[in-house]
Amino acid sequence: MGWFTKALGTVAPRAALKRAAARKALDAVEKRNYDGASKGRRMKNWRAPQTSSNAEIGAAIQTLRGRSRDLVRNDGWAKRGVEIIAECAIGGGIIPKPETGNDRLDREIAQAFADWSEVCDAEEQSDFYGIQDLAVQTIAESGDVLMRRRRRRSSDGLAVPLQLQLMEPDHLDVTHLRNQTTGFDIISGIELDRINRRVAYWLYQTHPGEVGLYRPMRFDSQRVPADQIAHAYRKTRPGQLSGVPWLAAAMIDLRDLGEYESAEQVRKKVEACFAAFVTTSDLADPGLLGAEDEDDTGRLETLEPGMIEYLEPGEDVSFAQPSPSSGYDSYTRARLHKIATAMGMPYQLLTGDVSRVNWSSYKAGIVPFKAMIRRFQKRTVLPMVCRPAWRWFIESAFAAGRISELNYGVQWTLPGFEPIDRQKELMADQLEARIGKASMLEIIRRNGGDPETVLKELSEWAKKVDERELVFDSDPRKTSGAGLTQARPDGTVLPPAVTPDDTNPQE
Repeated sequence: MGWFTKALGTVAPRAALKRAAARKALDAVEKRNYDGASKGRRMKNWRAPQTSSNAEIGAAIQTLRGRSRDLVRNDGWAKRGVEIIAECAIGGGIIPKPETGNDRLDREIAQAFADWSEVCDAEEQSDFYGIQDLAVQTIAESGDVLMRRRRRRSSDGLAVPLQLQLMEPDHLDVTHLRNQTTGFDIISGIELDRINRRVAYWLYQTHPGEVGLYRPMRFDSQRVPADQIAHAYRKTRPGQLSGVPWLAAAMIDLRDLGEYESAEQVRKKVEACFAAFVTTSDLADPGLLGAEDEDDTGRLETLEPGMIEYLEPGEDVSFAQPSPSSGYDSYTRARLHKIATAMGMPYQLLTGDVSRVNWSSYKAGIVPFKAMIRRFQKRTVLPMVCRPAWRWFIESAFAAGRISELNYGVQWTLPGFEPIDRQKELMADQLEARIGKASMLEIIRRNGGDPETVLKELSEWAKKVDERELVFDSDPRKTSGAGLTQARPDGTVLPPAVTPDDTNPQE
């Protein structure tokens, strides 16, 4: 209790009591604060401004994109990380299957899509699944990607008068702040209405990085309605209008590791050199060590095996002895672990180093990565790339008369992951189906297949096998999992094999 409280207690005991209770409560509050919010000596250099996601990204995005692209071009780990993301998220493609409830309409849409998907690229260099793959690579490398709807004339000869154009986010004109005609705000090239809905994008006609090099100097941008653009990026905060490169959290570590490896390589080269240095007190006519030779820079000295050389008085020979450094493997491995964590993938997947893992530990590490990829597929690729493209396709196909009804019903099949242990995972799938935990349709979709296609192929295969009177152990209609109850070609079933334990001597 302080002196003031004691003095107050002599004239106003009740007020002093309230003051002491309040002081005690205040001390308790101060002791229960968050250490991360403290402002002591250790935290005084920690700057954490309360800015919005758009303010943070807008100030740093050009630098982040440039550095991310430089890493992908020149750093093998960064390049491999981006490739892994695209391989796992897209694989053979996220495949649409019409589900309108009308079999005839489903067949119409499926045929129209099969014809259109081969020529849907505006650059005429890829198909629909190649566009998916390039879009994901661009998101991982640059933070986001733009996909523009390009209507075509019927005279262009396309199955459906529509093509898709992928554009890097550099095409967004970030200099505009307000549309003087509508009065709407423009943030990072995206025009928003008064309730923050996207109404338009302000795009440069050519990539700003090509201006002055391969294209004429044009800095004007054009306003493109939002229904003509699909903007795809990973959204991590409410109100976020654009994304950041996947490598953002790993950039410093990737850079430091690259510089460390370069320095280590130089040190190894110096260590591998056999260099001799002669010191002498006679600077007027220094003696040479070994045989003399001539080149553009003057005399050279060479050492030969078995050579014996007598030095003059005052001369001495010393050899370079670079000291070897230890800890290269442990340092590199620790850095790569941190880089892999920042990119959201297991160390073994990024590096291919499985020397310290077994099946169980690898499985435990890959499960969270698969969950992250599934979330990326369902929260980014599907709603921001696949569904807008499907909507544009359906509208264009209907307008061109390729389909008879405007119906957007579709089922998307995500690519499956390669099994770690194929036999164990197949046994797990079989057990799930037997106990009713999952249907065969779900299991087939989970592994990246289309149930209707699989059933159709199985039916056709069974028909061909029966026509040739063949029986395989893989045919569950005629053979059990243990290879028993096999049928004859005439359709009658053979009795199960009898073992000595099954024989009853009483019969």
